[in-house]
Amino acid sequence: MKLLTGITIAVVGGDHRAVYVAEELLSQGAMVKLVGHGTLAEPGVQTVGEVAAAVQGADAVIFPLPGVSDDGCIETPGEPLPLKEEDLASLPVGTPVFTGFARKRVSEVAGRLGLKLVEVAKRDDFAILNSIPSAEGAIQMAMENLATTIHSSSALILGFGRVGSTLTRMLTGMGAKVTVVARDAAHRARAVEMGCRALDFGQLPSSIGEADLVFNTVPALVLTARVLKCTRADVLIIDLATKPGGTDFEIAERLKRQALLAPSLPGKVAPKTAGRILGRVIADLLVQEKGLNLAVMS
Repeated sequence: MKLLTGITIAVVGGDHRAVYVAEELLSQGAMVKLVGHGTLAEPGVQTVGEVAAAVQGADAVIFPLPGVSDDGCIETPGEPLPLKEEDLASLPVGTPVFTGFARKRVSEVAGRLGLKLVEVAKRDDFAILNSIPSAEGAIQMAMENLATTIHSSSALILGFGRVGSTLTRMLTGMGAKVTVVARDAAHRARAVEMGCRALDFGQLPSSIGEADLVFNTVPALVLTARVLKCTRADVLIIDLATKPGGTDFEIAERLKRQALLAPSLPGKVAPKTAGRILGRVIADLLVQEKGLNLAVMS
């Protein structure tokens, strides 16, 4: 049974994940209007050139995971799409609008128009599943930029949320010597249970000099000038936090440390998997609104 039959969904902008989101929603019976991705040769998909045309008649709208910028720009694989408040004015009050993070611009517009804004990135089901391509992508970047193996390397993971814990599990499985730095005592305890060393952030300056690899998942400035000065000259830093990241990249460059900002990795390294994860979570939410039950993962 296709539980989204009769529902029209506008997929607005986004990276290459958006096409697979559209395909997943189609598989559940929805009609999809796609803007910002050229032409998708799939029955049931209508490609349009403007946001207003995409949302006209839609029962739900999906914006990219990074959200809409405060100046009203929506990312696409090509030129950004401009978003004006009048583009969404045709939507009935209460229409669900899905985004990863609700930035100021879209929050204000949704509030004035009475739209139901849903921040998908804050949901545990999505964030846990999405941590898999994030962690795999981070490890891929490390392997491409290290002169040594992951096995036996000393890896420091800052933050032990969904991405941090998945990354810890993968790296320990590959034979890395992992140290987790976390504020929460329960997170540190879990890291120890997983066979890792655990520290709080007060211990970071005195311990970071041991690391071959540093992965940051904290969306706040934690790799400050003071901390970066304590790193080894050959350290590799991969920052997975939302832009602008948690690293002082200017200081890292002055110190000649290799520091890479790597947000939105799932869309770059595994857009098909990441897009289908997002599509299934959104389908589940829409079905719940209809009073039905759809498993997130088949």
